[in-house]
Amino acid sequence: MERFMSFDGVELAYADSRGEGSPLILLHGFTTSCEIDWVETGVYTALAGAGRRVIMLDLRGHGESAKPHSAVSYCNRAMARDVHALAASMGISEFGLMGYSMGAKVAVEAALLSQGVRRLVLVGFAVYESDWQYNESERLARVKNMLSRSTGKGDAFRLMAERYHGDRKAFAARLEGALLPEFTARDLLKIEIPVLVANGCDDEVGAQRAASYFIRGYGKTFAGDSRCVLENPKFPGLVLAFLESGECV
Repeated sequence: MERFMSFDGVELAYADSRGEGSPLILLHGFTTSCEIDWVETGVYTALAGAGRRVIMLDLRGHGESAKPHSAVSYCNRAMARDVHALAASMGISEFGLMGYSMGAKVAVEAALLSQGVRRLVLVGFAVYESDWQYNESERLARVKNMLSRSTGKGDAFRLMAERYHGDRKAFAARLEGALLPEFTARDLLKIEIPVLVANGCDDEVGAQRAASYFIRGYGKTFAGDSRCVLENPKFPGLVLAFLESGECV
């Protein structure tokens, strides 16, 4: 993977297929990486194999990117700012974004920061009308759980961190600094570009409901959970068609 220095000096890793057309930047989920979410599922290969220019970014604290252990390194939409720093370093002014789970939330934040984002594909995206933030005790409990020495126990975040052998100190800093999205459901109305939400029927929030919060939102439901969406062989074709037309076909 290649590397660049982000807005605050944190070194991040990315891969570029160097294909044709408007670039699509891929953002993975919490505790995973580009390799786990995009390469192992076949999504990156399918999109790049179709000739599309696809760029994968290992978000700060994950994969081959630097892993700050300070909560302040994850505040104030830092990951979303990383996306725009990457685009600027590559001389890209307009691009699409596709994010999975945490990456979907980061993609929305990036779209709210700049008009350079021209398409959004959100996988496993949940929208809540209230209670976006955990209270302080809940936040600290999740941080403590991530740092606990006990193995094979804890919430889903901790179990995922163990499964993929990630840096739990960096994950704890992310949980402490930016546990949930730094936007509200009302903010989604500010996004006027086409948005495709692809969720599984087993996800907490349905694709149609999540898409309805966007002015030009389209929902597509797949069998299983959001992870199954990435593994579905029909998913890359849906994404390519959406990027071309701006509509869900």
